[in-house]
Amino acid sequence: MLYKYIFKILFVLLFALTTNAQNLLIDQGTNADGLWCFPVDKEPNTYVYLSSDAHLALKENDLPQFSYMRYVLEKPSENQVNTITEADGGGILHFLVLYDTPKEKVDNAETFLRNKFKNDSIFIRGPVIFDKGRYTLVSSILNSESGVKENKIIGSGEAPILENSKLALSFNVDAVKSKLLLESLKMATPDVSLIFELSFSGLTDSYEATLDVDWSEVRKSQQASVGGNLYFLKADVGVSLDNLRRDSAIKLSSVGSDDAMESLVQTAYNKLIEMMYKKVPLEQLPKAEKGGVENMISSLLKSKGKQGKGNISNFSLNVAYKQKEHRTVGKTHMEFKGRSRIDRNHFITFNIGDLYKKYGSNESIFKDVPLWDPAFQQRDVYVGIDGTVEREFEKMINSVTVKIRKQHQDNSETIKEVLITKVSHNTNIGGISMTYLNHKDTNKSKWLEYEYQTIWKFIGGATYTSDWKIQSAAMINLYVPFERKKIELVGDLEQLKAQNVRAISTKISYDFFGNRNSESLTIYPTDKLTDKYFEITLPKGQDEIDYDVAWFFKDQPRLNKEGKDNYGLIFIDEIPEN
Repeated sequence: MLYKYIFKILFVLLFALTTNAQNLLIDQGTNADGLWCFPVDKEPNTYVYLSSDAHLALKENDLPQFSYMRYVLEKPSENQVNTITEADGGGILHFLVLYDTPKEKVDNAETFLRNKFKNDSIFIRGPVIFDKGRYTLVSSILNSESGVKENKIIGSGEAPILENSKLALSFNVDAVKSKLLLESLKMATPDVSLIFELSFSGLTDSYEATLDVDWSEVRKSQQASVGGNLYFLKADVGVSLDNLRRDSAIKLSSVGSDDAMESLVQTAYNKLIEMMYKKVPLEQLPKAEKGGVENMISSLLKSKGKQGKGNISNFSLNVAYKQKEHRTVGKTHMEFKGRSRIDRNHFITFNIGDLYKKYGSNESIFKDVPLWDPAFQQRDVYVGIDGTVEREFEKMINSVTVKIRKQHQDNSETIKEVLITKVSHNTNIGGISMTYLNHKDTNKSKWLEYEYQTIWKFIGGATYTSDWKIQSAAMINLYVPFERKKIELVGDLEQLKAQNVRAISTKISYDFFGNRNSESLTIYPTDKLTDKYFEITLPKGQDEIDYDVAWFFKDQPRLNKEGKDNYGLIFIDEIPEN
């Protein structure tokens, strides 16, 4: 059984590496008997599906990878009358969750598609490989704040992008909350829910349209509507853009059928959002702003219809948006012709379920222990590797060093490290872990805390060393510290041709963890600008690049323009006067 599981993992990883840019026909998705399926461009009769189910990961003996341990500690008593007093203690909740799709559901969806389109050649190749994954954990008991019982967002972060990749979560609760949580776990729907937000992209149907932006009107509208808010949700950003269309600050005109108008509007809005807003994950929000944004998201979670059609939406659950400082003036004209790539979010909701009813008597899952001898305990810290890191071993990463540092309560220190390469990772099928012992660590919660640091070595010599971070989870999840960015070249080539421009040379340069990288492109007036763009890799949080545009004329010397860009757009038809 283990060999079958290993083979399945290797197959999924190979599939992910070979289908990085799946050209899904996103407007032609079908809800096939409860499973969303999309045809693949230029591959007749071939479909891929969106993963549908989330559940606890299972061990080899089919028991869930879940544990809830309540522990009891002696506590000195100041009570001089009663001989029976309350001891100290708490609980540790730890579980691993993943999302996948039952084979029966895939088979049923395939039969549905064949019957619907009367084509027995249709087959479902496998799952969609998501571009990005995030999770949001919602609970009232696990919420560290006291007060009114209310569902709150208590955790968010990166989630795996591949089916069957495990996400590890771990929480400590005090003695009172440990009892509340135990009683909640005895119910059919306990007070611990997780929402996966999985982003994917695909091609829209063909359309032709123009987008005109009057930046002076945009600025007026934003100044009137911002109020005291610094951060917004994507739903609010969408309303703002609707208002700009209504006020004619932005004008979207389409040619032909209106059937693809929904996708067309979303494509245009995505372009404007890239130019006007910066994404900020919840965990990176300033403390003063985080509570307000989380309250807005909690309110949205309670409302109905937020996910649009089925469980697919453009709504983003755990990312806030902050307006960029605009320096653009005048008007901008953009054209959309043919198909465009558009992003969508897929939501999968998970609840722990009635575990206690099934396993309440199993002490490997639910256990109460007196910690009378902590000296014989050890802590195993595992290292989890996301699918994005898997792919980057082929492209950019030489190795990753993961270090842990544990400061014990007897003032001693334990330092451990592991080196992860493509070869070492593939040979450690059972997992990568580090261990530290108990050195008079009588405070259980503090004993579980440790610091970790990652050192990334990139192909070409660049190095990135993270800061030391404190956490108590049993798994360190590795995610790449960089992100892809597309730099588009925008302009009117016909106008440049009329000005006797023979060619335009565009060069960009940017920092990459201590290295200075540069790329260049040459454009001729006869070229198609849709085929001319830069795709670069930047450290997370770094948006700025330097550019140098040179215009070559038939009968005069060349002209140059240098500048900086944060938006992913370089206008090549703005020729300087001198």
